[in-house]
Amino acid sequence: MYLVGFYSPKAKSGVTELSLVIYNWLKLNTNLTVAFISYGTLEKEKISDELIHEFSNLTITEQKRNMKKMKKQYDIIIYDASSQLSDGVLKLLPIVDRLFVVGEEHADFAEKLHQIIEFNKIFDKSVKSFITHLQGNKTFIIRESKGEHVMGFNPSKKDTNDIGQMVYTDYVTYFLEQTFIKINEKLFYKIKSIPKEELFHGLYELGIDFEVALIFNKYISLREAIGQNYDEALENLFPLLINTSFSDLVNRFQKELDIIVSFKLDS
Repeated sequence: MYLVGFYSPKAKSGVTELSLVIYNWLKLNTNLTVAFISYGTLEKEKISDELIHEFSNLTITEQKRNMKKMKKQYDIIIYDASSQLSDGVLKLLPIVDRLFVVGEEHADFAEKLHQIIEFNKIFDKSVKSFITHLQGNKTFIIRESKGEHVMGFNPSKKDTNDIGQMVYTDYVTYFLEQTFIKINEKLFYKIKSIPKEELFHGLYELGIDFEVALIFNKYISLREAIGQNYDEALENLFPLLINTSFSDLVNRFQKELDIIVSFKLDS
């Protein structure tokens, strides 16, 4: 269900060691089903159904197919993406649900990588704007222990526990988000099926508060008045309907209306 990537652009940075430690921590400290995938070759671990390595030998299409299949079988999959900066790794990273970049000095790199991942999602037609709106940032920076001046990541027991807890907590959050998203996908589908001229009444019948349904209907009409397509306006404003209080929704509508009125007066 949940795919976690561990990565560093620096060679021999200890990503494999760290990701294996977290994999074992999750198996020991939670009741979740956990799997491990390594892009490179592991020297000591044997290949099994839940522990796979030499992933780099597969084509990108095969890698994505295998990962999607495993996401249906396991609660958490740890993906050790350490292999220096390679084209294969960068093509696969956008499908992870959460990315951990190892090393505080790579904060700028992690930010750029996150931008690439988000840019990739723009062109994925299955990723709707309201889903993207709910999910937020997906990149964390893992900092090496203070006082350690060595190449590589040498996780202490405390580091392991902190990072393991972080992954577990993020999994729980992700699970709740996905459940929330599925509920709202169904709601959005029902709203889209309401005839345009009956939007206000349809929203009210779906259980939306009278005042919220009324202002949302007016907001859609405002967007249409400035030339936006009805379906596009529904998709763009849907996050406000489910995430914004009535007063905030009114304020946003009023500010947008004021800008339009001001623009027309100036012109």
